[in-house]
Amino acid sequence: MMRSAPGIRLCLALFLIFSTLSIPSESAVSSIDLGSEWMKVAVVNLRPGQTPISIAINEMSKRKSPALVAFHGGNRFVGEEAAGIVARYPDKVYSLVRDMIGKSYKHAKDLANSLYLPYDFVEDTRGAAGIRVDDGVTVYTAEELLAMILGYGMSLAESHARVPVKDAVIAVPPYFGQAERRGVLQAAHLAGINVLSLINEHAGAALQYGFDKDFSNESRHVILYDMGSSSTYAALVYFSAYNTKEIGKTKSVNQFL
Repeated sequence: MMRSAPGIRLCLALFLIFSTLSIPSESAVSSIDLGSEWMKVAVVNLRPGQTPISIAINEMSKRKSPALVAFHGGNRFVGEEAAGIVARYPDKVYSLVRDMIGKSYKHAKDLANSLYLPYDFVEDTRGAAGIRVDDGVTVYTAEELLAMILGYGMSLAESHARVPVKDAVIAVPPYFGQAERRGVLQAAHLAGINVLSLINEHAGAALQYGFDKDFSNESRHVILYDMGSSSTYAALVYFSAYNTKEIGKTKSVNQFL
């Protein structure tokens, strides 16, 4: 049983996806491990002289950033800035945005009430939840709020890579259905992000686990266990290898199911 570092597992997944695409070597691609309360951002940068795979740090020199957005006094705060005012204005700082994506108004409201979150919900024409912010007039959908958080993550990637970053791989929980995944893609589109792939969190963890191991002589079952702030899940993964010919030589290639 193992629990993997989320930033690294996304880096590896991103690196493999990046290597199969025709993307200029001076470009960089981001990966976002999106949790309900926290997020991590990684960057693959193939420019000469740069570290190929690295974790982007935020403005507080932290590798993990709050997945928060806040509105106060006509200003918007995201990430660490939002976390800085949550103690004084808890009703103006919005968390668990990821968990409201693709859900009904009732689900989002029940979720917030169960955690005593004092949000002013409004039901939109889709039957989904919008949140009325501190001016008492403006209502944002969950997709719009998530777009602000994803945009913050991409700004961290650009600051780290020192080049424009528009492409990203985003990790989502394995239990996300089509409605939730469409919501994440819509939020990314609103943020101006080109999503190369949505990847299940446990798939990224499995990739990281088997990346530098040799299963040619022994197959193995591994339980991957992930406990987050709002959910916990486990995945049973089978690692093995198969032989293939490459330039006239036999090569062992790892695989997992």
